[in-house]
Amino acid sequence: MTCFIPFAQRRGCVVTSRAVAFALIVLAALVSPPSRADPGDFGAMPGLWKTVMTPVDHGRRGKPVKAWHCVDEGADPWLAFASISIPVLDPCRRTDPHRGSTALAWTLDCVGTSPTHGRGRVDFDSAEHYTASVTLQDRGDVVQVEGRRYAACTSPSD
Repeated sequence: MTCFIPFAQRRGCVVTSRAVAFALIVLAALVSPPSRADPGDFGAMPGLWKTVMTPVDHGRRGKPVKAWHCVDEGADPWLAFASISIPVLDPCRRTDPHRGSTALAWTLDCVGTSPTHGRGRVDFDSAEHYTASVTLQDRGDVVQVEGRRYAACTSPSD
């Protein structure tokens, strides 16, 4: 036995079922807690990275320094991407680190003859490219960094 529903009646059922489905989706969105990216899932790819560090002295860019390094899968992003040497005389200590899935941020406390404070930040715009900078109070940017992934690492000595 075949059940036949006239087209005019079927159209009403489709509209009603779509309205109910839409209402359920909206309700689920309102009731569920907001999701955040897990900072443990850092968004950088492992492999061979080229970094270009450019010192900045009172707004004047110095000579860029290029470096290559391998980043292993599961490597600590603080060691792999935020180990930025600061071209100042006073020793600085990284404090108050914040880590997201595509960014690292921290504050700096520099002690010595002229104590100063600052901040650093690494931002990934893709899993294979980032920019970073370190800024000190009263000096502005002191170093700018750009990193780009080029290939997989082929051996531990890369």
